[in-house]
Amino acid sequence: MRRALVGAVLAACPLTALAQTPVDGTGTPAPEIEAPRPSRWGVSVNVGAHAARGDLSSLLDSPISGEMNLFRTHGPWRFGLGVSFGSFGMRGTYDNGLEWGFQQTYLSATRMLRAEGRLRPYLQVRGGLARLHPRSHLFDQSPLPEGYVLGGSSTRPANGWSFGVVPGVEWNLSRSVAIDLSASFTGFDVGEYDLSPVGLPPAGSGSTWGGRFGLRWHPDNGYPSGPRERVADDGPRDAWGVSRNYGWAAAQVMAVNWVAGASNEYVRNGNFTQTSPRSWWRNLQEGFTYDDNDFRTNQFIHSYNGNVYYNSARSNGLGFWTSAGYAAFGASMWEVAGETHPMSYNDLISTTVGGITMGEMMYRLSSEILDNRDTGKSRFFRELGAFFVDPIRGLNRLISGRSTASDENPTDPMDWRPPHGSTLLGVGVRIIGQDSLATDTSTYANLFLDHAYGSPWDNTRRKPFDYAEMNLQLTPGEKQPISILRIRGDVWEKPLGDQANPKHVFALNLFYDYMINNTVEFGGQSLAPTLYSRFRLSDKVDVTSRVSTLLLSLGAVNSDYANIAQVANRERLREYDYGPGAGVDAWAHLLVNRRPLVSASYRWQWINVANGSLYSQGQSGEGSNANHYIQYWLVRGFLPIRGRLGLGADYFAFKRKSRYSAPGFQSIDQHNPRLRVYFALNSAR
Repeated sequence: MRRALVGAVLAACPLTALAQTPVDGTGTPAPEIEAPRPSRWGVSVNVGAHAARGDLSSLLDSPISGEMNLFRTHGPWRFGLGVSFGSFGMRGTYDNGLEWGFQQTYLSATRMLRAEGRLRPYLQVRGGLARLHPRSHLFDQSPLPEGYVLGGSSTRPANGWSFGVVPGVEWNLSRSVAIDLSASFTGFDVGEYDLSPVGLPPAGSGSTWGGRFGLRWHPDNGYPSGPRERVADDGPRDAWGVSRNYGWAAAQVMAVNWVAGASNEYVRNGNFTQTSPRSWWRNLQEGFTYDDNDFRTNQFIHSYNGNVYYNSARSNGLGFWTSAGYAAFGASMWEVAGETHPMSYNDLISTTVGGITMGEMMYRLSSEILDNRDTGKSRFFRELGAFFVDPIRGLNRLISGRSTASDENPTDPMDWRPPHGSTLLGVGVRIIGQDSLATDTSTYANLFLDHAYGSPWDNTRRKPFDYAEMNLQLTPGEKQPISILRIRGDVWEKPLGDQANPKHVFALNLFYDYMINNTVEFGGQSLAPTLYSRFRLSDKVDVTSRVSTLLLSLGAVNSDYANIAQVANRERLREYDYGPGAGVDAWAHLLVNRRPLVSASYRWQWINVANGSLYSQGQSGEGSNANHYIQYWLVRGFLPIRGRLGLGADYFAFKRKSRYSAPGFQSIDQHNPRLRVYFALNSAR
């Protein structure tokens, strides 16, 4: 807007416009010179089939590969970083055995031999690290190495180097996209590997040659979006001045999975990381199942990863629903190509639905921290705080220059700091018991944050998550430091009655629930039709309430017989059941000057077991149908002491009734009360 107004003023002033117009020696206006742009960035992907030679070819053959590359152009040259997820099959009587993973991480230099026209030949050289890693249990280490943990690889990897030459040709479909056809010649040496389990001498070197098919892509024409002051207008921008970068968002989602795959192989040395087109195709053939990962991995880590996918798009200028699609894309890509384990229903739902809910909440929280007009130390700590809340957004601000540039803040407070938010930040002690607070009690320090973004009654705008809530608890010494994370956000709202000052608002919520401690594990993702109500008792006193009907997509709860769950590629005994269900969630607040002084909440949840205590039913007759009925409630009081500081206390109780249908499976009733006392800052805008 500012640039357009300046242009209009200059156009209306002939003398000024003349002074701004370059001329040549004849007085004729010279052609306008476009400001130089930075070198273009690009990504490429391909799959290939190859043949093998060398001493390892006595056992290994039929190499195939799938590659991802990130590069930057410098005139006719491209310099890049790439990773190749490949594998070898085994010869002879072992041809039905598990493959050997062959991962290469390399630097590349590419010389484009022709810069114009549709067909553009090139020559690439590359070199870097190579890792050969068998999946076949014929090569299991015996004994297993010291420190081995279940889920790690039982076979020894071999590390070395590889060098390759790739002649190819690109067929340009547009300025940004080309089909890539190439040949590949690669030599490698990973040191001698013991092949005695199959009666062969040690071997460790070889070569491959073959053909590849792929795509080259310059996302958003190869240029990332920078601050408005530094980069010419790239089209529509979001409230924070970021232009829509669909390609960069997709490239970052792929890069996240690329880094995760490489780190799982090299750092974690997992038994599920030797991925290649073989495992991709096998996963698609086998379809979806359930896995046996621990509760934190399935209910928190996967949702956090989905949040990164989501914010790869959101922080590149894209909106809520488009970013939600990117979360689904990233989750699907990982389930198909990120692991050799079969694709997982629970991972897909947790990563997608949980990732969208967590992702938008983290984006809104980081927005409240940021200030594009701030400078000095204050600016540094704001950017650092926003980075910790939303790392991929912080990274994008850093590499684009927005983290240090002076730029405009959002003009609509709903995109920055809505006027009706509230925060309760407390620190205290928490006591939890078995059946009562006098039995088997444990005491822990506790830090918590309850935060509301906006208000369903007073917001001037009703976009997704213009109203959202988060409850976060950190409990050092518990099973996991993050013991509770709940997020609720409105994706759609409709005021009932008076549109300007409604008493009631109907909404559709997304719910994310994660609760873990030494006695309770409960989590899930839900869609919830919700009714908000507000009753004003005076100018300063209000009673507010929310009642939600929960349509649970997939829930998880600790269970007594979940260890017999039937899962693919079992590696551990799971301690919780999975299943869909339904429920009710409600809260009420007594507010004075918009700050809650008395609060109460209640949750009832039913989970029908789809995977857990149900084991091969209809085939072996073992196991049990199960239904879990969960309740928890909280009553809280807050006493102001001085200003925003006060003393608070709350009582929380969790109850689970688990009913199993098979003979010999006992019904279980679990009850865990909790008392917490704390000092807190209670503030409202």
